[in-house]
Amino acid sequence: MNRSVLSRFLGLALLAVVFADGFTPGSTPERVWFMDDFESGKLDAWQFPYPEDWAIVETGGDHYLHMVRSREPGVPRRPLQFALLKGVKAGNFSFETRVRREGRSMIVVFDYVDTLHFYYAHLSGDRGTAQPVHNGIFIVNSGERARIAGTDAPPALPDRDWHLIRVERNSTSGSIDVYSDVQGGPIFSVVDRTFTCGQIGIGSFDETGDFDDVTLISNDEGCLNPQITQITQIEEARSKM
Repeated sequence: MNRSVLSRFLGLALLAVVFADGFTPGSTPERVWFMDDFESGKLDAWQFPYPEDWAIVETGGDHYLHMVRSREPGVPRRPLQFALLKGVKAGNFSFETRVRREGRSMIVVFDYVDTLHFYYAHLSGDRGTAQPVHNGIFIVNSGERARIAGTDAPPALPDRDWHLIRVERNSTSGSIDVYSDVQGGPIFSVVDRTFTCGQIGIGSFDETGDFDDVTLISNDEGCLNPQITQITQIEEARSKM
């Protein structure tokens, strides 16, 4: 879908949705439609691990979010350099953004609970068969990231042009489908319910690039993640032993 078609679609759909102005943990889930094309020049809706590493850049009248620099991954090995939507948690959602890589890859993070519990879609110029930790869906669950989908998929970002990426998550069924404009159907798909609620973000594992035209649609903004509550309780109990 090109930008003009996308803009018309969003403009029509916008008439039928209700905007959520943040949430309170434990509140009744509500519908949210978030959009950011960065034309305002503000980043108030985002939280960053290092704010100085991010900037809004203007080229040819178009504004977009640029990662100024990458950071070292965490230990156990996992990505840490990504911007999260501030104060928004969702389990069932559709998330879309345009992405342009400068190096080999970028990522979309979702169901983010904390730095040791989340999923991410790794969007690469490589196939997973060539780079085992590239181009697929990965999970971080109290340890080093692990692939759960996409080994044989074609590159999600085959070149350094802009590409439209969409993540469809149904936490009830467990389905995760990641789309790239390089093909018609999902480029990565898996069913997993390890995490069913969390924040959503954009960034890179250890490179840089650009994002624009971010859209999030969800019917359960403000959801809770019972799995993580249980994990936290177990970890706290272990720490007291």
